[in-house]
Amino acid sequence: MTAKLLLVDDDPFFRDGFKDILQDEGYSIAEAEDGKIALDMLEKNSRFDLLLLDLNLPRVSGMEVLKTVADLHPELPVLIISGAGTIPLAVEATKMGAYDFIEKDDDPRKTIIKVRNAIEKSQLLRQRNRLVAEQKEHYKMIGSSPAMQAVFFLIDRAAGNTSKVLITGESGTGKEMIARAVHHNSARAAGPFVAVNCAAIPENLIESELFGHEKGAFTGAHVRKIGKFEAAHTGTLFLDEIGDTSLMMQAKILRALEDNKIERVGSLHSTDIDVRIIAATNKDLEHEMTEGNFREDLYWRLAVLTLDVPPLRERREDISVLANHFLDEFCRNEKTAQKSMTTQALKILLQQDWPGNIRQLRNIIERLCVLSDNPVIDGRQVSEALKKVETSAEQSNIQTLRQARDVFEAEFIRNTLLSQDWNIQATAYVLGIDRTHLWKKMKRFGIEK
Repeated sequence: MTAKLLLVDDDPFFRDGFKDILQDEGYSIAEAEDGKIALDMLEKNSRFDLLLLDLNLPRVSGMEVLKTVADLHPELPVLIISGAGTIPLAVEATKMGAYDFIEKDDDPRKTIIKVRNAIEKSQLLRQRNRLVAEQKEHYKMIGSSPAMQAVFFLIDRAAGNTSKVLITGESGTGKEMIARAVHHNSARAAGPFVAVNCAAIPENLIESELFGHEKGAFTGAHVRKIGKFEAAHTGTLFLDEIGDTSLMMQAKILRALEDNKIERVGSLHSTDIDVRIIAATNKDLEHEMTEGNFREDLYWRLAVLTLDVPPLRERREDISVLANHFLDEFCRNEKTAQKSMTTQALKILLQQDWPGNIRQLRNIIERLCVLSDNPVIDGRQVSEALKKVETSAEQSNIQTLRQARDVFEAEFIRNTLLSQDWNIQATAYVLGIDRTHLWKKMKRFGIEK
């Protein structure tokens, strides 16, 4: 695709000569003889790849044009055209954001190199912006419920600053997707997003995984390894299931957050890091603190901004929207004919409690998309798919210990509230917890009078 350049100079003889040189290189040239015309052209067509700008212009000066371009078209590189006696001003313009400057009596070959470099920068910047925009669109969150609208508000707030974020919620509620949404809508979007599932890494390997190690640091360390903190430099490190880390590892994470430095295993030297931390957990960390399982100082370091993601059963109005989204997504990815769901099929989905949350709903929709030969998925097919999942769960005893504990805890709290006539203070005393903790438990389990 031919690069399009805007040449702004009040000397018609210079413009004609310079235009010939640039056209010989295959560039498309638009011209303006003063700053006002240049700004009007930019307003009508911002798709220029390079602005070649003289500083001594009538009506609107080159410096004023540069300021306007920096504000309204920051992705457009500017090459300053410097004449006799204007080099100091051209240098000042580069400090204001101009890519570089050329002199009118420069060797044309030198000028063309600068033009090529500036255009390459423009194209790379636009490509980066396009990729960032695509990432933002990809990680746009879905949900129309008031509960999710509150989450979206907090995502925007979190994306707009560099504070640490703690995301809480049950398994399968989409905590990593929210972390990615924060990252890809933040100023760090061009940097890496590195996710670590702390619960999935054995205790004897997690330090090396997070901080890296030097060659020979331990048996099997044949080469130096970069850890996740370093891999996420200038970007975001997502520490999933942070509540499953040991107290010793929590102390090392805390030190890294406080010092913005890490030490690889086996190294005597520290390495500077520039990383934003987003952590997530399905545990009640305040309760874990009272039990002595989680460091209070690390908690307050992480919980600068907290996002509590509601389970799917507490935002049933989102189920239909999510189901149709997943159906469209799977059909598109598999390049199959578009499918839809009947009203009855959606009603059946709405009646489920979804203990596995969004992850479980997504799995069911994918199963329906794969197994159904019909363009319309009806209630019978949904019921059969759900029945097979329930049967499979019963056969494999798929309920986790945490889910079983949550069921018992919710029932125990509800029964205690009933025995105390719903007196919060008396119930908290019997349970051995404070009132604030009890309120949070009631909210989490959906316990209401």
